[in-house]
Amino acid sequence: MKLVLLAVPLVLAGCGGPFPERPPVIVRPTSAASVPPATAAPTCPPAGVRLEMGAGDAASGLRVLGIELVNCGHAEYRLDGYPVVRPLDEHRAVADVQVLDGIAQVTHAIPPLERAPSPVVLAPGQRAEAFVVWRNTYTDTTHPPVTVPLLAVAPRAGAPSEVLTPTGGALDLGSTGRFGVSPWQPSSTPASPSTLPSAPSAGPDV
Repeated sequence: MKLVLLAVPLVLAGCGGPFPERPPVIVRPTSAASVPPATAAPTCPPAGVRLEMGAGDAASGLRVLGIELVNCGHAEYRLDGYPVVRPLDEHRAVADVQVLDGIAQVTHAIPPLERAPSPVVLAPGQRAEAFVVWRNTYTDTTHPPVTVPLLAVAPRAGAPSEVLTPTGGALDLGSTGRFGVSPWQPSSTPASPSTLPSAPSAGPDV
């Protein structure tokens, strides 16, 4: 019995005192999946219409770029004729480029765009479209090719204009130095919730 009693303290002594504490386990909350910010709905300028760049197309040196007008206001909007388009350089100064009413001097390959101007009446939420048409022919190598990085567009004479960036990059006019503009016509794009009337917001015009 004595031997057993002596053995107990030896075993305890071999343990080296109390058991060491385990390091604390830190539980970190898992981060929630990132949610992309919601895209703000387009605002409606005080005039009640909004201008947007449409799709572009290029084939065999002939370029076509759409301009869309959205009636985002609460009243009918009337158009009759051509949009007023001014070519701007990177400093927003008017570029030395000829702007033609109609596309006949550029091409006869797009008959639907050669129609004569006619009145277009847009109800709230409806769209109209016009097209910029040009060729990138480059024959005069004594001068660098002409490019137009920005367009100032007004729906009609005397209306405020908006500065738009062409879809797909600057207009590459080559050495032609000109482009034609087709008249307004009802858009083939149907009205959508984003084009329905909203409260007008103030903004600078050009």
